[in-house]
Amino acid sequence: MKHLLNLRAAACLVLLAAGSGTATAQPIAIATLPPGAINNVQAQAIAKVVQEKGDMQMRVLTFNGPAAIMGASQNGQAEFSYTSNDEAGVAFRGKDEHQGKPMAKLRVALTVFPFSVGIMVRKDSNIRTVADLKGKRMATGWQGFLQGIPLSNAMLATGGISLADVDGVPTTNLLRAADDFKAGKTDADIFAVGAPKVAEIDSAIGIRFLSLDSSPAALARMQAVRPEYHTAVTQPAPNLPGIVGPTTLMEYYIVVLTSADVKEETVYKVVKTLAANRDELVKGHPSFNAFNAKGMAVKHPGIDYHPGAIKYYREAGIWPAN
Repeated sequence: MKHLLNLRAAACLVLLAAGSGTATAQPIAIATLPPGAINNVQAQAIAKVVQEKGDMQMRVLTFNGPAAIMGASQNGQAEFSYTSNDEAGVAFRGKDEHQGKPMAKLRVALTVFPFSVGIMVRKDSNIRTVADLKGKRMATGWQGFLQGIPLSNAMLATGGISLADVDGVPTTNLLRAADDFKAGKTDADIFAVGAPKVAEIDSAIGIRFLSLDSSPAALARMQAVRPEYHTAVTQPAPNLPGIVGPTTLMEYYIVVLTSADVKEETVYKVVKTLAANRDELVKGHPSFNAFNAKGMAVKHPGIDYHPGAIKYYREAGIWPAN
């Protein structure tokens, strides 16, 4: 009898221990682009910090484009997704490729930082300005990465041209277009500055990013494509191949999205963990030097923050008054 009681007591202790660990043991996921894209490196850094400092298991899921990445949060496949505020806006509102199919469950968990993209050419190319790209070979189509269309058109617009003015080379996604550029099939390519793929291409052929026109007229043409886009000057740095001098690039915000269905406690804990561990994020990638806890609550037109995130921002005193 005593032995039976001891077994029952032990079983109860196991059940209690399992129950008490359910919250921390339950894995969560963050969706992002495949390896080679800087978004992947950054999402990996976020997942590592959440696991090591937040006592949560976070795995990284990869998809070829923003629609699938955000769709993972919309349909419950991933609790979080790592993408841009312009893509979040059109998805939530049901615009562009999401026409009639809004991702109404999407919410912002945090704003990570401004994100720089540009147009790279070969270092020895005679292409000096965006306007020089008229008639040159560039990726078009972008069936697997529809964001490539507004990104390209917005930057080309600063030079008074669009994808209709280039010699189009059909592509499927970001990494395929980059490989075509590396192989000499195109004369220019769009990509995120500081991405591992950019370093690979620079090492192989040598590249240079074009400086965009930032005049009021050029900016107006850019923002006619998507209002979230703006310009900023990037200075040369060891981790930024292709930035050969002060270079005006296009910027927008990178955000971590979640779903209205995700528990408030989960979002609150992830946001709080990341806010407290900037140095650990920087260890994951130097781009997180631009991460600032006070900038995590930047508001974006047309899409709300998750209540769990707002709870933390109010506690931290960084939630905007208006």
